[in-house]
Amino acid sequence: MGQKRQILTKDLVLTALAAALLSAGKQALASIPNVEVVTLLIMLYAACFKPQIAFTATAVYIFIECFIWGLNTWVIAYLIHWNFVAFATFLLARVFKFKNRFIYLAFTILVTAAFGVLTTTIDAIVSASKSRYTFGAFFVAIYVRGIYFYIVHVVGNAVFNITLFAPLRDILNGLMVKYYGKDVFLKEEKPAGKDGKQKISKEGKPVTQLTEREERDKIISDLSQRESFEGSDKKK
Repeated sequence: MGQKRQILTKDLVLTALAAALLSAGKQALASIPNVEVVTLLIMLYAACFKPQIAFTATAVYIFIECFIWGLNTWVIAYLIHWNFVAFATFLLARVFKFKNRFIYLAFTILVTAAFGVLTTTIDAIVSASKSRYTFGAFFVAIYVRGIYFYIVHVVGNAVFNITLFAPLRDILNGLMVKYYGKDVFLKEEKPAGKDGKQKISKEGKPVTQLTEREERDKIISDLSQRESFEGSDKKK
């Protein structure tokens, strides 16, 4: 019971920290139009953290944004877009693992481009409902007016994904081992077979895939070597 309470406390602390980093990252780049790290961070959270942590941190971030900027049509877009990014990345990480970085790059480009279409659609619907002009006319006008910002958004997120997603994912996985503890972290992992179902041994216990185990062992080995090096360096 004590261990479960400790894990729950760690979950809550990590969720709060993740949400705070989302808001801080958004505000840090607010002066540069349509350049943001929120997409990158939410993808990392969904890929590396427990789903409840990633989804809750995303929801808290949206709430904080509403508190800062007030309610408007963008809230609808945020609720749809950011939750979809978190959920879709969670599925990608469980199905494809991290074997192909281009899958995550392609997803980043597509979902970022879709954000421009989504916000334009919502604004066009609202504007058309208050005017004699049609939805199509408003959609074209709004999208063409903002196409430069949409291109900047796509290029910026693509660059962030190419340069930061893989190294930050490795760092976060290593930190999860240290934060929760090796036994707890590996125990909570539930690797699946090629058919998408979890492998079960004859004794009824989950069987970890070799490739997944090797990846976790590598992380733990790297951390141990780093700690040994830092300890010997301090002795000098």
